[in-house]
Amino acid sequence: MVINKHLLEWRELHDLKQQQVADAIGVSRSTYANYEASKRSPDIETLTKLADFYGITLDALVGHKAKQTSEMTLPPLARQMLQSFYKLSKHMQQRYAAHMALDVELESGAGVAKTSYDTVAEKNTDKK
Repeated sequence: MVINKHLLEWRELHDLKQQQVADAIGVSRSTYANYEASKRSPDIETLTKLADFYGITLDALVGHKAKQTSEMTLPPLARQMLQSFYKLSKHMQQRYAAHMALDVELESGAGVAKTSYDTVAEKNTDKK
């Protein structure tokens, strides 16, 4: 990534002087000038201050674009569970989701009263 070019672009886009940006992020003008000249690299704290100053994300500040992927990045067990889940009817999906919600509550020690899975599924459906 060529951070210096992005710093210059953002500063010029906002029609600011180096001194104004340096003052805003708490560094000297010469330090900031070195960032734009690629003689120094800002640390993550400084980059965060710059992103906050411009009201943008770090990715936007440094010109990073996340790679788009069609691959699922789930662990194998989660992927297998989802594949099986989507083979079920909508009714069975609701029952399964309600069953899992009940298991989570029971495991967390919430002590839920005994309820049929269909009743829990109906409650979850009503919330939507």
